[in-house]
Amino acid sequence: MKKLIAISLFFLLIFTSCELKDDSTTPEQPDNGFASKEVAAVFAENCAISGCHAGTNPQNGLSLENYSSLMKGSSLRPLGSNGTTGGDVVIPFNSEKSLLYQMISGNASVRMPFNRTALSSTELSTVLNWINDGAKNINGEVPFTNPSYRVFVCNQGSDIISTIDGDNFVVSRLLDVDQTAGIDAPHMVKVKDGFLYATLISAGKLLKIRLNDYQIVGEVANLDYPGMIMITNDGAKAYVSRSSSAPGSYSSIYVIDIQQMVLLREVQLPVAGIPHGIALTPDNATLYAANLTKNRISIINAVTDNFVNDIVLSTTVDHEPMQTAISPDGAYLYVSARATGKLLVIETNTNSLFDEIDVGQMPMHIAVNSIGSKIYVPLMGDNAVAVVEKTNTTWAKTAEIQSTAFSMPHGADLSADDKYLFTSSRNLSGSFVPAYAVAGESSRANVAIINTTTQKVEKVLEIENYGAGLVVEK
Repeated sequence: MKKLIAISLFFLLIFTSCELKDDSTTPEQPDNGFASKEVAAVFAENCAISGCHAGTNPQNGLSLENYSSLMKGSSLRPLGSNGTTGGDVVIPFNSEKSLLYQMISGNASVRMPFNRTALSSTELSTVLNWINDGAKNINGEVPFTNPSYRVFVCNQGSDIISTIDGDNFVVSRLLDVDQTAGIDAPHMVKVKDGFLYATLISAGKLLKIRLNDYQIVGEVANLDYPGMIMITNDGAKAYVSRSSSAPGSYSSIYVIDIQQMVLLREVQLPVAGIPHGIALTPDNATLYAANLTKNRISIINAVTDNFVNDIVLSTTVDHEPMQTAISPDGAYLYVSARATGKLLVIETNTNSLFDEIDVGQMPMHIAVNSIGSKIYVPLMGDNAVAVVEKTNTTWAKTAEIQSTAFSMPHGADLSADDKYLFTSSRNLSGSFVPAYAVAGESSRANVAIINTTTQKVEKVLEIENYGAGLVVEK
């Protein structure tokens, strides 16, 4: 009974701390770094209060004392029932997806200010208009406009591509790629020469998005279930495969001129199936295409765009080759075998299977570090990320990164310095539970940011629905 009383008092103190102290602060400057004194006043008078979102230990690690603190987001937001995480609270130009606005407007499971008078309609309009106008600072600048790098993540259950700021680790923008009346299902993204290229499965398109203003500037339409993307070093053309969820059988890979955004041709394959995972050698001479349903890897001459040969993986075991990646030196092709839980190693000099490493259930995308010594593979069936290390010509699984945030992990890519691994989770099972529920939203996907030195998840960002392919801007 004493223990129960102690626990009750603990939670009472936590959830009434904002109510007990009503010493609201006045902005140190007329605007505290915000675009206007009206916006600053809303936060200073209602949120940046001792015991709430101010001081050295603000609630959930979120300070609203000034503009820069607010835009950094939260650092100690609860992670379901186990641990804490952090994340953005304001997404410029999008109040509907900004958690701060959803909470102050009463549209979330917890209303803010907590146990205090709700904001007036005038105050709500002030915040809403400020966010939708870009959440600008005192100088009229939109935040996160010049990061050292960005991460783009497909939300396959929506019409949205999430943009993550690589300096602050917050969702900095949502790109609306809506093309049809239904869900267009963005599947994969690639960055080249200031443009983002994205496949939309349901809409049947490859989009070209200009990154300095996030405008769609080109498209190739009438593609059947476009999936993965590989772009040549010179930025002249892209290869586009089929989505792994495509119905039926297909026997070609699309070749697209991404300067003019026109379909050049289709590389015909002799065996129909689902050619999905594709990888291009560093010299751009050879494209490998994994046929998910036919247990083979097609070899394509990437100069002439002609089929060369098939690597038949096995006549007795169906590996279901899912994704592919090439080692930095071009010597090895890595293939994630969805059915057998292996990472297959193919020697590109002989185009023969060289090794098989047991990694875990349902391996997905493959991220290889810049010197080829470490390979990271999300395991959708194990809710983990496998770490494979290469020493000379020997590969071994050396670790498995765990986190309660992992829920059907899917996509993976590394920062240019190899310091961080970004991994998306589909979360279609709903096992990842965000700290706060927002009315009208289904299960949220997420992106885990992993420190590759410690092999620990440092931050988890909530995104939209069905986190799929992602790419780090390099």
